[in-house]
Order: sequence, then structure tokens, then C-alpha cells
Amino acid sequence: MSLQRNSILFMLLMSSAALAEDPPAAPGPVLKGVHLAVESEKVPVELEWEEISGAKVYETEFQNFDGKTLAVFKSPNHTFKFKFKVGKYKVRSRVADARKVFGDWSALTEFTVQPKPVKLPEKPVATKGVIDPKTLTSEVVWHWGEAAGATQFRVKVIDHNEKVVRDEIVKGFSYKTQLAAGVYTTTLTSIGADGIESDPVTLPGKVVIETVQLEKPVFAFEEVPDVADPKLKTQRLPQTKGVPTLRWKDASAVADTVGTLEYRYFFGDEWIPVDKFTSKNAKEVILDKAMKPGRYRITAWAESSGLKKSETTTYEFVVKPTSY
Repeated sequence: MSLQRNSILFMLLMSSAALAEDPPAAPGPVLKGVHLAVESEKVPVELEWEEISGAKVYETEFQNFDGKTLAVFKSPNHTFKFKFKVGKYKVRSRVADARKVFGDWSALTEFTVQPKPVKLPEKPVATKGVIDPKTLTSEVVWHWGEAAGATQFRVKVIDHNEKVVRDEIVKGFSYKTQLAAGVYTTTLTSIGADGIESDPVTLPGKVVIETVQLEKPVFAFEEVPDVADPKLKTQRLPQTKGVPTLRWKDASAVADTVGTLEYRYFFGDEWIPVDKFTSKNAKEVILDKAMKPGRYRITAWAESSGLKKSETTTYEFVVKPTSY
């Protein structure tokens, strides 16, 4: 009988000790996902804790960065789903046991609610794809849809060397700029309250802008009467004090005309380089190296930085001896 009383007393003491135990402690929350719903300005946020043995109720408290309590939620499980606006917040948690007694609060955990990334149309970029020879650039226009929670957008344009060539903040839903020939990658980032940014979205495909080939130079000639028959006229290069002179029709405003001058004796077979020239946007080049009697050949082309060199223009002429 004494043994039975002792056993009952031991069980009561054990039960009392169990009831006196502190409720389980809550670890800090683990952020599962933060993003904006398309149909709402608030953000579906999911927070998850490790499941705690013996926990019957989970409680979370949300604060702003000034320490003001914004909301308190209770749940029978370790996952919370709720909606907040874009911003920076703090959260802490605690759990209650079967007696509905709560333990201590966990440490505060900071988290950020981001705006939703931009919604891209099927073709977000419009460009001719070829530069304008006059400006050496091509106009490129990007456009996109709204992004919930975003008040402005960051556009970054990156060239093939990973160099950022454009980094602009825009408030509308399009961006226009001029780019030189090259291959570019573009990222778009939504920006919400307090400058909080979404993850950047890389546009599908690349912006490819091709250069163009310059028009080949066209020499200007003058007509002179034939000595044997004044009714006939022959073409020759314009003369500057008796020296053959190169002039161009419709000279390019963005390119230089460059070339070589070669000489060959009347009955020779080999062309010998005698001069190199460049117009440097001048209207003419005086061929002062073409004074010696013989045959001459001019090979000229147009070139400019950022543009494809033109095809060559070739012309041959004869400088006769004075006694010929």
C-alpha cells in the first residue's frame, strides 16, 4: 500500500514538473518568398519557421524600422502567408504549448518586400538594326508593361565587353536612346517605395545594331575639246595650274576619301606606288606627284570610324611629255 502511494505521488510530481516546463522557444523566421501580386498593390509574403515539437500556436509580430508594431498574426502551423506593401520590415515570432502559454520572442529578422518585376510584351525592343551613316548611331526604343508596386524603372544597357553604356531611371513605360553599332544586353528593374528594387529582368535576345558600308567615291571630271577634232570632247581630271586634281561628286560629310597613286612607264608592266593621299573631308586633292610623263593609276575608297570601308574606285590617266 505504501509502495502504491509512493508511485502515485511520483506520477503527480512528474506531471506537475511537466506542466511547469517553459514553452518551446521559437527560432527566427526563414523568408520563403517576397513578390507582388499583379492585381494588388500589396505583396503576398510567405514566412516559414522550423516546425517546433510541442508547439500548438505560432505567433508573429511585424514592425516597421522605427519599431512600431504593424500587425500580429497567429497560426496553428509554422507557415504564414500575408500581404504587405513594398517596404522594409522587421518580424519576430514565438510559440505556445498545449497550455496556451507563450515562450520568449525570437530575435527580430529584417526583410524587404520588393515590387514585381516588369511585365514584358512579346517584342519589347524596336530598332532599325542599322546605324545612320550621318550620326553613326541607331535609335533604339524599349517598352514594357506596368509592374505592381513600382513607381519608376531602371534601364541598363550593357555592351559585349560587359560595359554599362546606359544606366537610366525612367518613370514611364518606355525608353529611347541612340546606340552605336554593336551587340547589347538590356536589363529592367522595377523601383518602388524608398528606392526598393525588384530583381532585374534580362530582356530576351540581344539588341544588334549593324554598321553600314560607305558609298564609294565618284570622281568629278571635266570635258575638254579634242585637239584633233574640236567637235569631240574628252574627259580628264580637273587641273590646278596644270596638275591633275581629284574632286568628288557628293562628297560624304562623315567620311574621308583615301587612296594610293601608282606610276608606270608608258611601256612598262609594273605599277610603282608613288603617293598616298587622304581628303580629310577636303573637296579636292592635288596630285602633285603626277608630273612625270607616264601612266598613272588612282585607287580610292571612303572610310570612317564605325563604318564599313567602301568599295574602291579606280581610274587611270596619262601624263604626256611636253614634246609629245
